[in-house]
Amino acid sequence: MNLVIIDYGSGNLRSVENAFKNAIKKNNLKFKIQITDKLNTISKADHLVLPGVGSFHDCKKGLEDIEGLINLLTNEVINKRKKFLGICVGMQLMANYSLEKHRTDGFCWLDGFFKKIKAKGLDYLGKNYKIPHMGWNNLQFEHDDHPVLENIFENEQFYFVHSYALESKKNNQIIATTNYIQKIPAIIGKENYIGVQF
Repeated sequence: MNLVIIDYGSGNLRSVENAFKNAIKKNNLKFKIQITDKLNTISKADHLVLPGVGSFHDCKKGLEDIEGLINLLTNEVINKRKKFLGICVGMQLMANYSLEKHRTDGFCWLDGFFKKIKAKGLDYLGKNYKIPHMGWNNLQFEHDDHPVLENIFENEQFYFVHSYALESKKNNQIIATTNYIQKIPAIIGKENYIGVQF
């Protein structure tokens, strides 16, 4: 099996690669990992991973700068139904748009948009909430039967660094949430594609 981590100039690629290498070794899986921006290599992958660090607008521009990449991703994921994982901004790009900086369209694979988290209220220590939401949080499962949750437990901690959260009326595409000032979608997805905010 070929797993491709897409390099479009955004994301801690080596960190993502090392996480997958560790998981593959620990679970005795047979996967080949490649980091690339080459469309022909991406099209031959069995599994696609899109990391993202920075602003939604900058990440979208990085993808647009590689001619044909966004159309290829949509064809591979939506039409050919290849497995896809979006991480952080890679997840956010799956939605219709984001309001970060200014409105920027996403891939429109999932209904909803990203808007800034409201920093109102006090945390459990009585201190004002801060944005970005940064730190370790657990998850609350919205759909216990989703296969991505198979070896994940609600008491486990996941690291978040973000200022924007998904707003969506389609609850069936929200797999897990976390709480920070408000209920924040942490894992979203549909069919063969998922995204994680952490």
